[in-house]
Amino acid sequence: MFFSRWQEDFMKSKWTPWLLALLSAALLRLSFPRPGIWLLAWVAFVPLFFSLERRDTAQVFFMGLGAGYVYNVALLFWLIHVTVTGMLVLCAYLALYPAVFCLAWAYSRRYFSFGMRLVFAPAVWVALEYVRAHLFTGFPWALLSYTQTPVVIALQVADLFGSWGLSFLLVFVNVFIFEGLAAPGALPLRSKRFLVPAAVIVMWFSYGLWRISQSPVEACPLRVAVIQGNIPQEIKWVERFSDGIFRKHALLSELAVLKEEPGLVVWPETSFADYLDPGVNDRELSDLAAELHVPLVIGAVRLENMRYYNSALLYDAQGRLEMVHDKLHLVPFGEYLPTRRYLHFLEDVVPIEDFTPGDDFHLFSVPAAGCQGLRFGVLVCFEDIFPELSRAFVVRGADFLVNMTNDAWFGDTSSPYQHMQASVLRAVENRVYVVRAANTGVSCVIDDAGRPVADVRDAGGKETFVCGEAAAVIGATRRTSLYTHVGDALIIVVSFIIFGMIVWRRSK
Repeated sequence: MFFSRWQEDFMKSKWTPWLLALLSAALLRLSFPRPGIWLLAWVAFVPLFFSLERRDTAQVFFMGLGAGYVYNVALLFWLIHVTVTGMLVLCAYLALYPAVFCLAWAYSRRYFSFGMRLVFAPAVWVALEYVRAHLFTGFPWALLSYTQTPVVIALQVADLFGSWGLSFLLVFVNVFIFEGLAAPGALPLRSKRFLVPAAVIVMWFSYGLWRISQSPVEACPLRVAVIQGNIPQEIKWVERFSDGIFRKHALLSELAVLKEEPGLVVWPETSFADYLDPGVNDRELSDLAAELHVPLVIGAVRLENMRYYNSALLYDAQGRLEMVHDKLHLVPFGEYLPTRRYLHFLEDVVPIEDFTPGDDFHLFSVPAAGCQGLRFGVLVCFEDIFPELSRAFVVRGADFLVNMTNDAWFGDTSSPYQHMQASVLRAVENRVYVVRAANTGVSCVIDDAGRPVADVRDAGGKETFVCGEAAAVIGATRRTSLYTHVGDALIIVVSFIIFGMIVWRRSK
């Protein structure tokens, strides 16, 4: 009764709904790094749901749009280091997704029962996340599921249904809490309506506890070292600094070899500060790998037949170039202009040369104890935010994944921590280790349960914009993952749920 009376009095003010919508935006933002208060994601939608009560369609849409815009600006503010206009336009586009979700929620609140809303709202949210991950080349940054990366038990369900399944559960919990607060007299714990959602939450965490209690079979152990050069972006491509940049990475690699005795050393994206033409100007890389007598994976802009590639290259312990892999998913307006053919004026606004995407999922291989070798796929730059790319490497036989990136563009902000969250989910989804080498951080090794087991940090514990090396033992876990086998099957399920419920409503 209290909540019903409070709701009625509080909602009389014309500004109250907007304040509640903005409160949801703030709670959702705070659930991501930094500060990363993960528990807020469990209730972040509740104020928004209250704000939409008894609103017309236009109000619902614009309140969702406003909250979505504020949330995305607060989340992606670090893009101003690259482009202020681009950041504002991107945030306006991303705000459309919560606006559509709000319309769907208002529709379900009007026409569906409590039980149907518990399923319909999460299904719509997940469907919208999936569309955002693929439309206009896709931008699956900061999926709702990523808020739970500090909670290892909660993460484990991702090996069943991917990040989408975890996002579904979080919206499910939000709907349940709202319904409990909004119900006349509030929802008593003994209510039958409470039991089913509570059982789902118990099963969710029970599954997580069971999965992390299992010990993976650590076949073919391999110690891997990651190098974090901390090269400022403003000097990265200045010719007179290129020798010093190489020496810095070489010295860190020598230190890692002396301290850790790794079987593989990984450098960040474009850590070779020049256009690389293998066989022409890569002698120092070849000599370094041979001198260390350790396989070396480096990132470089590769030049071949007057085409530029953002590439990962593996030099074996004898200094031979073993394998080259080119980045598959390029950054629009960063590595190519998707509208160059039609909007020529953009060449003056964004004066960049188009990179060429890779054409295959190349697997690298390095010797490991007890087996002929471990195979791994390399995710360059932001490719680790795309679940299908990581899964494709594992399906093709990758025993672990490497993400080499350079987030120096965005300053010492929350960006690298948000980015690392994607790698954590990729590890759990496919039950493989993920090795991250980032120019300015966060460089770390993540186990197949989503736990960082080693990272680069200074004496004060700072992980970003410091230089250093870190190493950990990884291996082929031999753990199975339903998600690796079935992929995004949950998206088909939620699509049927949405379509079926709408058809059911229309037929009445």
